Amino acid sequence: MASGPAERARLLVRARDYVLTRGVVDLSLSELARGVGSNNRMLLYHFGSLDGILGAVVDEILDGTALTTRLGQLLRSGGSPAERVGAAWRHISDPGRLTHLRLFFTRFGLAADDPDRYRDFLDRTRDEWTDTVAAALDGAVDEPRGTAIAVVALWRGLQMLLIGGEPRAAVDAAHDRAVAALLGRE
Repeated sequence: MASGPAERARLLVRARDYVLTRGVVDLSLSELARGVGSNNRMLLYHFGSLDGILGAVVDEILDGTALTTRLGQLLRSGGSPAERVGAAWRHISDPGRLTHLRLFFTRFGLAADDPDRYRDFLDRTRDEWTDTVAAALDGAVDEPRGTAIAVVALWRGLQMLLIGGEPRAAVDAAHDRAVAALLGRE
């Protein structure tokens, strides 16, 4: 029975695929182990707990830091602040990420229900995008941190509308109107 880094990586890929198909609500360690062709003991050995493997899976699915890095690049690219925020929105709201959005908000719901248990996830959710947006807007707006909080709140709310089935054109138009109000048309 394999137990090294290669086995951990294999289990993570299989768990990612299983979670994308099944979701995480009411998922038990035993069900996940069966779904990935392993057993509880091996998952615990490699990830420490169900929360450990789900955290690793969510990070893997949501691209870890790759998405935040790409947001930073888009937010620092050419154009006005409103154009840069619009480009970042189009990237994070890409239709290919809808399954990822559902998983993120499922995990967020679990974290909201038990914030002590999911403190790291909540802290990252609150800070990563806000810090990235604030850094990109520094010097371009009067209050970069406050504006960044408003932009990220807008994005999260619009992501929920996309999950709920709101037509993309309507959501994108709402985004552009809100960003124009926040940042102006420079």
